[in-house]
Amino acid sequence: MEFNQDVLLQVKGLKKHFDVSEGKLPFKKKYLKAVDGVDFHLHKGEILGIVGESGCGKSTLGQLIIQLLDPTDGEISFEGINLSRLSAKKLREKRKDIQMIFQDPYSSLNPRMKVFDIVAEPLRTHKIASGAELKKQVFEMLEVVGLNADSASRYPHEFSGGQRQRIGIARALALRPKLIVCDEPVSALDVSIQAQILNLLLKLQKEFDLTLIFIAHGIPAVKYISNRVAVMYLGKIVEIAEKEQLLTNPQHPYTEALLASVPVSHPSLRAKQEQHTMYGEMPSPVDLPTGCRFHTRCPYADEVCKEHAPELKDANQNGHSVACHFPVGFNMTTDKVKAMESTKRMEA
Repeated sequence: MEFNQDVLLQVKGLKKHFDVSEGKLPFKKKYLKAVDGVDFHLHKGEILGIVGESGCGKSTLGQLIIQLLDPTDGEISFEGINLSRLSAKKLREKRKDIQMIFQDPYSSLNPRMKVFDIVAEPLRTHKIASGAELKKQVFEMLEVVGLNADSASRYPHEFSGGQRQRIGIARALALRPKLIVCDEPVSALDVSIQAQILNLLLKLQKEFDLTLIFIAHGIPAVKYISNRVAVMYLGKIVEIAEKEQLLTNPQHPYTEALLASVPVSHPSLRAKQEQHTMYGEMPSPVDLPTGCRFHTRCPYADEVCKEHAPELKDANQNGHSVACHFPVGFNMTTDKVKAMESTKRMEA
C-alpha cells in the first residue's frame, strides 16, 4: 500500500470477535462481533467523530486503535507502519504518539495517587523527564487544562467530574502525542460542564496540532467538535462523510433516524422527526441479521436488503460513503428495481 503522507491513521478490514461460547464444544462456538470489518482513514490535524447507539462497537474500535485490545483480523497502520507487526519494544515506543481520554473520569484515575503522580506517570514510564524538568512539565500540563499548581498535591476524590476529566486530558497530553482517542469524554458530565470540556479539546487541538478521534453516542457533541463523521451500527461503519454533508444530507436510514432522535422544541419539527423514527431494538451482535444489519429496523427495507449485505462505497463522488442498497433520496420505485436487477446480474 502506497503511504499518503497526509494520512496519519489507516484502518483496513478491522475485526474484533469475542468468544462468548458456553462450554468447550467447537461446533457450539459463539462470537460477539463487536467490530466486524471496519475501514477508514484519518488525516493529520483532523477531528473524526464516531457516533452510534450503545453496543455498536465504537468504544471497542477506539481500544483497538490504541492497542488495548488485539484485533481478530485486519490492520491498523499509523504513519504507514502496521502496528500489529511491531515488536513489544517498538510498540511501546509508538504508544507515546497515541493516547486516550477515557469515558469515566471517576474510575479512570487511580484514587491512591496524587494528581502530580497521575500526570507524571507517562513521563516517568517513557523516561521523558525527571527531577525539576518533570515538575515543570507536569505543572505546565495542569495549567494548559485549566488547573492551578495546587491541584498537583491533591487526590482525585477532591475534584468534581469536570476537573477530573481535565486531569485525564492532562495525562493524555503529557507525552505530546500525535493522535488522541477520546472515548465519550463528556457523556458522564453535567451538560453545563460538557461545553467547557469540548471547548478545551478544540483549544488543545489547535495549540498542540493534535489529531482526534471523538467517540460519542449523541449527535450534538459530534456536531460541535468534528470535521468528519462516521456512523457505526452493529460493528460496521454504515456512513462516513464531511460533517456538514452528513448532517444536512444523510444517505443511510440509520443516520437519518439518529438525526431525528435529537430533541427539538418546535411542534412542527417534532412531527417531521417522527417520520424517521427507528423500529424495534438493536439485534444481538452475537446473532446478527442476514444481509443488511439494519434491515430489521429500516422503513425502506426490501428483499434484497434481507439477503445481501451492502458495501460501504462513495455515494456521490465527493467522499460521502454509505453502505445501503437504497440510500435516502432514492426514487423508491424505479431505483429499487434497478438496484435489485444489478444485484441479480452480479450474482449471475
